[in-house]
Amino acid sequence: MTEIRLSEARDLFTRSLTYPVSCGDVIEESGDVKLTSPTGATETIGDVLGRCDSAETFDSNDELYDTLVTYLGEDFIGRKHYDDRGSNPQLDEEVSL
Repeated sequence: MTEIRLSEARDLFTRSLTYPVSCGDVIEESGDVKLTSPTGATETIGDVLGRCDSAETFDSNDELYDTLVTYLGEDFIGRKHYDDRGSNPQLDEEVSL
């Protein structure tokens, strides 16, 4: 069974599929390929796309990849509730404009 990172999925879809393609055909062709999350957990493309309608058709590689990303599990999400903008600091004094 092949194991790839999510960033390699788009290339896999470009090499192995002809568009338009149904979700069911993608699962049949690439469903046993494992995606490895940043945490080291794996999930097959078949498991991920099994969450979408098997009759759904993708007209392009980008459309298929976007759908794959939509249905990924929690292990593929970065830090939950992370906000790099920081909090709003409380001003000790008034600022006049």
